[in-house]
Amino acid sequence: MRIFLIDYENVNSAGLHGIGQAAPDDRVILFHSHAANTISFELFDELKNAAVLPERVCISKTGKNALDFQLVTFLGYLIAKEHAEDYFIISRDSGFESTVTFCRDFLGTNVQLRSSIKAAIGSQPVKKAKATTAPIVKPAVQKPAAKKNGKKATVSLKKRAAVIQVQSAPIPAPVATVHTESTSFSADYVRSLIRPPITAETANEILHCLQDSRSKTEFHNALQQHFDKDNVKLYYHCMKPTFSSFAAEE
Repeated sequence: MRIFLIDYENVNSAGLHGIGQAAPDDRVILFHSHAANTISFELFDELKNAAVLPERVCISKTGKNALDFQLVTFLGYLIAKEHAEDYFIISRDSGFESTVTFCRDFLGTNVQLRSSIKAAIGSQPVKKAKATTAPIVKPAVQKPAAKKNGKKATVSLKKRAAVIQVQSAPIPAPVATVHTESTSFSADYVRSLIRPPITAETANEILHCLQDSRSKTEFHNALQQHFDKDNVKLYYHCMKPTFSSFAAEE
């Protein structure tokens, strides 16, 4: 598994270019603020066919380097919890180089700084080929003839176990089902439900919150990231006719 942390304020849509090449067990975590929350049509087309969808972290409290500090904090949390093979910070900000060096020298963790997902994936194809071909296939064939040596048999079993764990994490499937149900709603339908009338831009933002949610609770939390308290209450109440799409989840 590889983990990509996107500094979207810095790279915008160009940083997500290459997400179509990501594996289903990879994670893409997108850090953005209200000042940088749009995507290009080219990226939109690539996302539709991607095996993994990005997780969004909206930074509500902004300030100088606020997003950078929160991204690095979350990176440390993931290194302790996930134990991924590779971690990539997707940004053109050279200030992250100190983080890369610290993680490599003091934690022994492979963290790299790249300008896009495509650049990150393109920097490691040779490593992948060597890791999966030589160490795994050969020991599996030759070990039965050498059962007398206990140590060699133990090494073989460990390598097989590692391969099984890495390849058995098909997480994205339930998310795809939820998106199929949610995308039947349109911005015009959202505007027809809410009174007093709202702008098309606001309707699109509410629709975006709905499409990213798998339950009423997630939808309410998503609204809180984009609107003030009074509007969250109004929009949540007016959107109740759409909650039937969440019935199977609760």
